[in-house]
Amino acid sequence: MTRAPSTTLAVTASENVKQFDNGALAIEALKNGQVDCVVIDNEPAKNFVKANAGLKILETKYVEEEYAAAIAKENTELLNAVNKAMDELKADGTIDKIIKKYIPAE
Repeated sequence: MTRAPSTTLAVTASENVKQFDNGALAIEALKNGQVDCVVIDNEPAKNFVKANAGLKILETKYVEEEYAAAIAKENTELLNAVNKAMDELKADGTIDKIIKKYIPAE
């Protein structure tokens, strides 16, 4: 499986949109005054705000997205196996570790 390139957008006061390869570069541009805001997913945004004093998440939602996996309705064996695995990954902290590794604030 290939990973889609990360896209983080930032906006300047003159409404120019700049694209960055990752959130960290966009946040640096924000901190350096090169852009006026950054549009990024909520989870990495929380990490960036936590790690960078003076940043905040606006109350206004730009877009709301949810992620899902599709399993054939009749394949209850697979559904049960996936649900069990997800419960185990949550319980042992693996999901939190993955988020920390792949959606870091720095």
